[in-house]
Amino acid sequence: MVLTNKKIYGLINEIAGERAVPIIEYLKNRKNVSEFIIADKVKMDMQTTRNILYTLNSYNVATYIRRKDRKKGWYISYWTFNRKRVKELTEKLREEKILKLKERLKKEEANLGNFFMCSQGCARLDFEQSTEFDFKCPECGSLLNQQDNSKTIDNIKENIKELESLNTESSKKKKR
Repeated sequence: MVLTNKKIYGLINEIAGERAVPIIEYLKNRKNVSEFIIADKVKMDMQTTRNILYTLNSYNVATYIRRKDRKKGWYISYWTFNRKRVKELTEKLREEKILKLKERLKKEEANLGNFFMCSQGCARLDFEQSTEFDFKCPECGSLLNQQDNSKTIDNIKENIKELESLNTESSKKKKR
């Protein structure tokens, strides 16, 4: 997998939200940057910047070292973007998505024709849940209509196929 800015920013947005993208944009080609400088350059308050950096750190996409400021006596964190982790994490998240989609596909196929939807689009319930609410929407009270979930099944299969084809493309490139 070739690591483009689009892929990097897509992953960062997925794990830490769109507010994390400017932080990574700033950190991308730098090492050991003070959290105060990062907050200043991306024009965010210190608390928000730290929260985002710690979220990125929980995925090991951003790493830091702490040093004690000799003048003030408090600790300052110096941050570095861990580019190597992006590829691994992208693969891991793709695998997790495939597993979730396969579980959902199993449930959809096992309950073919047994889903009910509110005419207002408030809720989608399986047969058991629908009977608990007397086939009325738990949100707005309108009557639930039986839903043909074959299109949902097709969409899930298509999503799985797309994600798996991305896996095979990246594994072919690894073998080269």
